[in-house]
Amino acid sequence: MTLMDELVDTYLEGNMEFNNYLDLETGTIVADLDEEVTGEPGIDWDDPSSLERYIDIPQLTSDEAYWVRVRFAGRTEGDSQGLLSEALNGHKPFRRFKDALSRLRLWDEWNKFERDWALRELQFWVEQLPVPYETLAKRYEAYWQRSK
Repeated sequence: MTLMDELVDTYLEGNMEFNNYLDLETGTIVADLDEEVTGEPGIDWDDPSSLERYIDIPQLTSDEAYWVRVRFAGRTEGDSQGLLSEALNGHKPFRRFKDALSRLRLWDEWNKFERDWALRELQFWVEQLPVPYETLAKRYEAYWQRSK
């Protein structure tokens, strides 16, 4: 797995209970949780260097997730009856969208579309980071090589 793959997964998982941070020193992703949950010390936000070391990874909001589904529904040739669009216009649109994907057997196409979209969003985000992505990717790879 590459750093970008992990960033995409983190972005798409979007957990509102805690934040995930990119550690600029190691190139790894850190969940800011209590040590009791992870078994590792959390981020020490009282340490001023933490503010420069850790960058909050954006999360996919429900509004954005809905919009991505609308875009997919509007361009999918495998849905000639408009089941995906119909699912998004009713009660519990995400659940109904998943059900329609299953009926239409479009899961693979949807997963590729969603990941490609997230990848484009995150490529723009990493361009704004204070450390070049290539450097972070090398740090990420080195970190995982040491931990093997």
